Amino acid sequence: MSKRTINYRHNISFRLTDEAWIRVGQEVAATDLTPHDWCRLVVLEKLNREHGLSKSERILFEQFARTQYLVANGFQLLADDKLTSEEWKKFRAVAKEKIDVITDRALADFRSRKDGEGRTIASSEKDKYTDMSLNYERIGG
Repeated sequence: MSKRTINYRHNISFRLTDEAWIRVGQEVAATDLTPHDWCRLVVLEKLNREHGLSKSERILFEQFARTQYLVANGFQLLADDKLTSEEWKKFRAVAKEKIDVITDRALADFRSRKDGEGRTIASSEKDKYTDMSLNYERIGG
């Protein structure tokens, strides 16, 4: 099997301080890449990022967020003794169709907690549980 040849037609160069060059060297030391190849990969990875995640990371995060959505709402339905086959099918359909909305809300929640804003708890007892989970009616179900 032959190596795939990639035609890199464009060139980017930049200068580094000695400190930055040493740090690049430390990153590269554990790989079989040259510093130039490593820098190329870093740039390409940055270009492929969506919401601070690479495409592969985004796919995994979507699945985690979808699972969290289903588990949280499934347990809430169980606790409220409202879990029916039809209701569960609705939640599963929304989780599949609205994965982008669920993921974006989960990322926003993560970022707000990371930035120290924390979570806000609903003021009324009625909204207490729906604000803590992603209710499918608010997502568009």
